[in-house]
Amino acid sequence: MKRFFNFKNLPIFFQNTKLGTVALLLLVASVMSVVFAVIINWIFGLIWLVVVVIGLVFSGQAFKEVSENAQEYLSGLGYRIARSEQEALIRMPIGIILLNQDQKIDWINPYMQSYLDKRDVLGLELSELDSTLAQEINNYADSSDTNTITWQERQFSLFVQQNLRVIYLMDISEYAAIAKQYEDHQLFSGLVSVDNYEEVTEGMSESETSTLRTFVTRSLSDWAADHQIYIRRLNTVHYVMFGYQSALEEAEADKFSVLKAIREATAQQNLPVTLSIGIAYGTPDINQLAKLAQTNLDLALGRGGDQVVVKAEDSAARFYGGATNPMEKRTRVRARMVSQTISELIEQADNIMIAGHAMPDLDSVGAGLGVWRLAQTKNKPAFLVIDEKQVYSDIKLLLAELRKSPADFVAPGSNINDSIIDETRALKLVRDNTLLVLVDHANTNISGASQLLARLGNRVVVIDHHRLAEQGLKDKPLMSYIEPYASSTSELVVELLQYQDQSNAPITKIEATAMLGGIQIDTKNFTLRTGSRTFDAASYLRANGADSNLIQSFMKEKFTDFKARTHLINLAEIQDGNAIVTGENQNNYSGLITAQAADELLQISGVDASFVITKRQDGRVGISARSTGERNVQRVMEALGGGGHLSNAATQIADVTTDEVKQQLLDVLTEQKEE
Repeated sequence: MKRFFNFKNLPIFFQNTKLGTVALLLLVASVMSVVFAVIINWIFGLIWLVVVVIGLVFSGQAFKEVSENAQEYLSGLGYRIARSEQEALIRMPIGIILLNQDQKIDWINPYMQSYLDKRDVLGLELSELDSTLAQEINNYADSSDTNTITWQERQFSLFVQQNLRVIYLMDISEYAAIAKQYEDHQLFSGLVSVDNYEEVTEGMSESETSTLRTFVTRSLSDWAADHQIYIRRLNTVHYVMFGYQSALEEAEADKFSVLKAIREATAQQNLPVTLSIGIAYGTPDINQLAKLAQTNLDLALGRGGDQVVVKAEDSAARFYGGATNPMEKRTRVRARMVSQTISELIEQADNIMIAGHAMPDLDSVGAGLGVWRLAQTKNKPAFLVIDEKQVYSDIKLLLAELRKSPADFVAPGSNINDSIIDETRALKLVRDNTLLVLVDHANTNISGASQLLARLGNRVVVIDHHRLAEQGLKDKPLMSYIEPYASSTSELVVELLQYQDQSNAPITKIEATAMLGGIQIDTKNFTLRTGSRTFDAASYLRANGADSNLIQSFMKEKFTDFKARTHLINLAEIQDGNAIVTGENQNNYSGLITAQAADELLQISGVDASFVITKRQDGRVGISARSTGERNVQRVMEALGGGGHLSNAATQIADVTTDEVKQQLLDVLTEQKEE
């Protein structure tokens, strides 16, 4: 009985649920119709029984044929699908490698074999098959994404399925070539400026001027033609250039040799001409390219000129050139115009906030006092923002000397005693038309009044002598007076003061002393970065009562600081003209001691640059870099996230040890030496 009712012994169509249900209903209906026919008339019932039986036989045959045909179709379809899968694995243009548990090759498909000639690869490890391919696969073994690799001088899309130990490789060289061609034909825009054309051609005859102009234009045109770049002269000192991304890459590989070629050729004729170039790329909007190119040119000029800035809108800038000292191109006329412009901005303001960089030095505070005095000549309340909890001993002594003067009862901001405030109080004094003057810096990250700067936005004036950093300020200031060739910011401020009427607010002895001290500190007692204008400024300050003895008293240091500086100097290692000091990671040193140690190391014979690495009080590791001018330490510090001047720069790095920073420094020095 059990065997009779076995599901597998039923007709095939009963094994199909839907067909079986239809057949069962048909059978039940037929039996019931026969029963009713017999009840009505047994003769008719007999005849109807014969008809029903014949119908059921034919129906059963039909159901059987339909079911068998369906089964045959499904079996054929399943076979075709399985065969197609097998053929796909063998014939599709995707390389497949199956590995066993020992990470040896179990099987590869014929497409993968085509890249391996006729080598017998079964049983080999990937490293035995191809070390380059094995390395790439190991690099992306744990990746859940598809990655692009280069193998056999072709581009492949790689995906590793770890759980199944399967490696998939698709040759995308054709698509990569199309993508590369698209990238290569992205447009870039550039602006070229002759930095010092007016200064060089002053006093030259028309024919000599024409010859120089023709030489510069021809040199630029020849260089541009060699790199397939279109260039056009706009006026005497400006050019515009356009080209494709591939041409820009060639020019970058060439390090923009045209800058050096023109500089050296003209220098031999005692007519040293330098160029600055700003290049923008990365957007199809030609108007945006033009604006960004101008911004990049401004950055190149702000860094002293004789260099190229290449930058897309959302990427870091790349700098080329700028390895020489910027040439002095400031004129008395420009200083007078800047002084007039700043005085007008001060007159239009409700009050003036003056801020130097964090942990200010004598140059920063001296320049700030000079700007404060300039505001007094316009009878405007001004405040010098200093965090007195974060200053060195020389600044503490200076502020103490300032406060010795009697505090007359006058309006706030009009007496130096109540004009030195911290940032918290400065924020409370901000008005709708407050002007912020930044001295000795142009970078939000190192500002001594970052909150004030963020609140006032672009209502800012910058006076600085450092090369402009890429980060700079978030908003474009109302005015920037950045002269990288100047000895100090105090020198610039002194010149601005000389064009103001000081009859009602003359400069005081202590203010003159502070500014002269700033010049002395930044020039190492007039031995570095000095020009005729530096001595003119110093002479003016001495004439207004600047006291050298008082400066020396400010510079006196504690015995413990002297010992700490001497200890750092004893740790110096000299190699390739670089003096490198690595302080202990467990000891903290002030920035002043670190900077002084870097300065003193330059006095050693054979040392062209010094780098002092110490742990700071805030937990970061700082580097103070100095040079005699033969080497550009600013580029070194920029590579480590800092900046500064060609011969005076610094950086701070978080979450590292002093030894790790030393290795980073050595890597940068090696890389730049190779360049």
